[in-house]
Amino acid sequence: MRNIIKRFIVLTTIPFLLSGCWDQRLLKEQKLILLIGYDKGHNGKIISNTDYPISKGVQNNSASTTKSTILTTEGETALDTLLHADLNISEKIDISKAQVVLFGEEMARQGLYKELDHIYRNPKGALGAKVAIIEGKARDAVRIKQEEANLNGQYYDEYLKSGEATGFFTNYNVQSVCPLLLKHTKDPLLPLLKISPERHRARSIGMALFNNEKMTGKLNVSESKMFLLLNGEKKQKVSFLLNTNNQDSQKEFIVIEILNNRQKTKLSVKNEAVTAILSSKLQYRITEYPKDQLTNPILLKKLNKTIQKRLTKKAEKTIAKLQAANCDGFGIEEEIRVHHHQLWKEKYKNADIKNIPIKAKLDLELINSGIIN
Repeated sequence: MRNIIKRFIVLTTIPFLLSGCWDQRLLKEQKLILLIGYDKGHNGKIISNTDYPISKGVQNNSASTTKSTILTTEGETALDTLLHADLNISEKIDISKAQVVLFGEEMARQGLYKELDHIYRNPKGALGAKVAIIEGKARDAVRIKQEEANLNGQYYDEYLKSGEATGFFTNYNVQSVCPLLLKHTKDPLLPLLKISPERHRARSIGMALFNNEKMTGKLNVSESKMFLLLNGEKKQKVSFLLNTNNQDSQKEFIVIEILNNRQKTKLSVKNEAVTAILSSKLQYRITEYPKDQLTNPILLKKLNKTIQKRLTKKAEKTIAKLQAANCDGFGIEEEIRVHHHQLWKEKYKNADIKNIPIKAKLDLELINSGIIN
């Protein structure tokens, strides 16, 4: 009986000693920001356009609908613009659930890290938010009246995920891009979008090149896909449209799809000078070739040689653009530091990538030419 009483006392006392939920954030007291766009303002100030959902309530005996609304504020820093936003709405701003952070091109050319710092530094920051660049103003992207999703934040999140899956973009979010901006070693390449207000949609136009934290150049869509292959980032359904005729006046197009990619970066050192060789073994199939006759072994051999020549030329053009922008997207400096540390320390630490020779070596193998004989 005495043991039962002791247990009863212990069990009834323990709940009073337990702490309550001290870190709760009630949804009804928060405005969840799902999309943020930053632009350069006047006198060095920053303009932010934030997108957050609001409920429209029950209409005509139907369920409540959720739409997004836009709030524009100006401040000295990125966080200051959000503090100003708090003065304009009834609830507290909460960016922990932000899905996408957009930057206007002018802002991106000045640098990104200062605007991402308040998210990266915050333990409740939206580290998984995707980062993208808008050709023009981020304001236009946030305010787009698209029809594919209820919320603009959801639209861009799905849009960027699709581009990553099909090999248009690299997969960077706040958590993965900020260390690259801080370390100043490997440079990021971020999705580059263009807004078409009259069509109510965004369009992928390639990737933005960065040197440290500043945007310094651009790749088009075809070059972006080639960069991903040279960087060993094989995605599903990476296709290329190529002209197989040596005469530009008479074009014969073929569409190929890369099925497998084995990539390796090699460093050749001669007289304390490094040359980087980006080697890729590509297996592909032909998905469109109206001229046909793909059962002819001689034609296939000639066609494979032409495709390899065209892709190698595209790879060389892609590399030249990265070097002109001084963008070390391939992480060449990291490779030198790992494999030739003393040489890196003496000569290649913080070296300009445009001064390091980079060569592309592509080896193509046709494994499927379609079902038509």
